[in-house]
Amino acid sequence: MADARHAPLYSIPECARYLGLPASTLRRWVDVGKADDAVGPEPPVSPAGTQPIVLSFTNLAELHTLAALLRNDKRPRPEVRKELARLYGAEQERHPLAREEFAKANPGARLEYDAAGFAKRFYPPVPGEADSRVVVIDPAISFGRPVIAGTGVRTAVVASRVNAGESLCDVADDYLLQPYQVKDALRYELAA
Repeated sequence: MADARHAPLYSIPECARYLGLPASTLRRWVDVGKADDAVGPEPPVSPAGTQPIVLSFTNLAELHTLAALLRNDKRPRPEVRKELARLYGAEQERHPLAREEFAKANPGARLEYDAAGFAKRFYPPVPGEADSRVVVIDPAISFGRPVIAGTGVRTAVVASRVNAGESLCDVADDYLLQPYQVKDALRYELAA
């Protein structure tokens, strides 16, 4: 059985939404043949598909880690570019930015890792709830779309019911959720 983490799942705009980054930034980081002065002459992330560009969960994890690195690293950009070049040149791993040991050195990771240290889940930020782990993206659940953690209930479904006029408590009861879970799912979807 193929690993769902490497399957082409997301367009650049979808991935940008999940990460809270501009699509133009992601396009520079993955689009083959384009340069990004903030990272280096070659895009560091190889997309899962190229015609059109389609990203995998692994790409999402790499892009999240890259964004954290660029946001948190206080070194000059040329030093960061050298580190990325070294990392991609020396590693046998094709996706080193999706590995736990690299992410630990770069705070801001909202990733969960498997026993081998490879990204398996991503907890996108929920506006107003900086540490919330209610919304999760797991490529093995609901084709990698955002769901309420531990349930498989898609955030888009919950939000559409509340937006249609149903009460938070009624939606929570229907899915055996707590009202705070419905609120976080709604906040997440409204921010998109």
